[in-house]
Amino acid sequence: MNGLPPPAAIALAVRLLEAEGFAITARNERGDSVYLSPPGDTFALRVSNHARTPKQRRKHPEVLTSLVLHGATTPAQVEALAARSLRVFRIERERRAIG
Repeated sequence: MNGLPPPAAIALAVRLLEAEGFAITARNERGDSVYLSPPGDTFALRVSNHARTPKQRRKHPEVLTSLVLHGATTPAQVEALAARSLRVFRIERERRAIG
């Protein structure tokens, strides 16, 4: 099976996260990064085709994790990566609530 190009993989990841109760809270101007949060939550999960820079990490500490899709990715891979990102998001949110 051929992989999805990054825009299609990002769209699929966003749909999967929305199915888990997340809602889109922001998009960058180029449209290659989407930020999602659970309703009423101040923390975000980022889906993009590129990693964040150290400057972006400092300016936006509310982003707990990023799901980066920069190459051809199968739907099964997107599902697995989205599930991993959800786990990391929940762990980080809990860690920050305790700390």
